[in-house]
Amino acid sequence: MVQQFNPNNVMTTQSVPSDVATTIIDRIMGQSAILQVAKNVEMQGQKTKKFSFMTGVGGAYWTGETQRIATSKPTFLQAKLEAKKLAVIIPVSKEFLNYSYSNFFSEVTPLIVEQMDKAIDLAVIKGINTPYADSLANAAKTNGAVLTGDINYDNILALENKLYDKGLQGNAFLSTLTNNPALRTSIQKDAGLYPDKLYDSAAKTLDGMPVVDTQQGVLNKGDLVFGNFDYLYYGLPGNLEVELDKSAQLSTLTNADGTPINLYEQDMVAMKVTMDVAVLPVRQDAFATLNVNTGDDVLGAVPGDGTDSNDKNAKANTKAKPATDVKPATESK
Repeated sequence: MVQQFNPNNVMTTQSVPSDVATTIIDRIMGQSAILQVAKNVEMQGQKTKKFSFMTGVGGAYWTGETQRIATSKPTFLQAKLEAKKLAVIIPVSKEFLNYSYSNFFSEVTPLIVEQMDKAIDLAVIKGINTPYADSLANAAKTNGAVLTGDINYDNILALENKLYDKGLQGNAFLSTLTNNPALRTSIQKDAGLYPDKLYDSAAKTLDGMPVVDTQQGVLNKGDLVFGNFDYLYYGLPGNLEVELDKSAQLSTLTNADGTPINLYEQDMVAMKVTMDVAVLPVRQDAFATLNVNTGDDVLGAVPGDGTDSNDKNAKANTKAKPATDVKPATESK
């Protein structure tokens, strides 16, 4: 039995080895597509952090002997990152783990990483079940940078042109492994003996730019995101917190007879992990999408603003209906 639960209703007591939190955060950083491509801002333990980012410089100028050299003035804009709490609790039977705490960490860590990576990427890419005000899909839709159609040579170039037509250079694609067959066959048609082939499977690049895959369940087959990810920032204001317990009562999970799960009585173990994550796209016109559906699940309030989380998936786990309403993307005018 592996599920997510509301962390506000569980008391955990036992400490865990110090390297467990490090292992989890390292894996999250290495597997979340968003955290791989976004730029880091050091938040220094702050929940919110204002920072400046540069949008351009004036340019370089020709000058003659003894003439004054013109000064190029860069353009800076202000932005603010605000961290939101992400949490997961995973209870399992001791039999599942062969009665070993070392097995517990090795078995549960991949599950935690998978759930947290998926939550971050879904929120930032599609705006699904998100505490953030904006997503990449919404940014693309707002700026008329949404396309529909097959993944092929012409549509990939058209996707790139959504940025190039605005004077922006993209630097990466977000994709999924199920797109690989289509990417491999994205070859220029009617080009004779030497057609242009966009995808390099060995280098994992598309038209010379890196392709980063999301895990299963984030992007669907046929979905692509193209962007200049220098305009996507993230921050982690504090350490990832990991706690282990075998005596708590889980008030948001019940047995078949309606009674709460009691770890001690039912010989189970639970691991609770919480972390604060801030993510912000600072330029809406820096992203374009192919076939990506946008979500309409901005949470507003987040855990801490009341007894229960407003996360629709968390509510679904406490006998509410799961979040399934996703608005289909349409061609922006």
